[in-house]
Amino acid sequence: MGKKSAEATPAVEESKPVSATDKKGKATPKRPTQSKARPPVNPPLTSKEKRAQQKSAPLSKEQKSQAKADIRAERARIAEGQWKGDPLFDKYHLPRDRGPERLLVRDLVDSRRTVAQYFFALTMALLLATNVFPAYVNILMLVWAAMMLGFAVDSYFLCRKVWRLVMKRFPKTTQRKPGLYWYAIQRSIMFRSMRNPRPRMSYKATEDDLGQVVK
Repeated sequence: MGKKSAEATPAVEESKPVSATDKKGKATPKRPTQSKARPPVNPPLTSKEKRAQQKSAPLSKEQKSQAKADIRAERARIAEGQWKGDPLFDKYHLPRDRGPERLLVRDLVDSRRTVAQYFFALTMALLLATNVFPAYVNILMLVWAAMMLGFAVDSYFLCRKVWRLVMKRFPKTTQRKPGLYWYAIQRSIMFRSMRNPRPRMSYKATEDDLGQVVK
């Protein structure tokens, strides 16, 4: 009986784990390797240009280095145009400096000597003088008051000339008086060498030279 029961019992085969291939009926395809994005043919200077250049052709190492050099040269050219106050680079200027009216105001301020441009230097000199010559404090204060009066009078005539010239050149301007007045006074009170954009006009410039775009 023991032999018959052993022969009647079928041998149990070891179960094998079901692979992913057996479940799907086919082998799982390998994920294709993604190639790195190629740089554009004309390297963009802004993010807007970068978005516009989604499809690009492959570049060699020499072309990449040349493209980078072109970008550096263009940025240097733009920076120089901004610094010089070139109207052709107006779109790269700060919002406060943009527009033909602001260019005209800058040229007008830079073409004349004002009391405001010496205001800080004279104020510092008077403060030092009060420490060195304390006996003459009252006289120095009178000098400072006279300087303040001269600054106010000079700024008044400057603002009048600014508005007259702006209305003559741009009768339909949308610029407001207070904004132009403050822009002129703010620029006039700075040392000439520290003004940005850089002054284009000399003190010998005529009214016809102001605000001209030379291409």
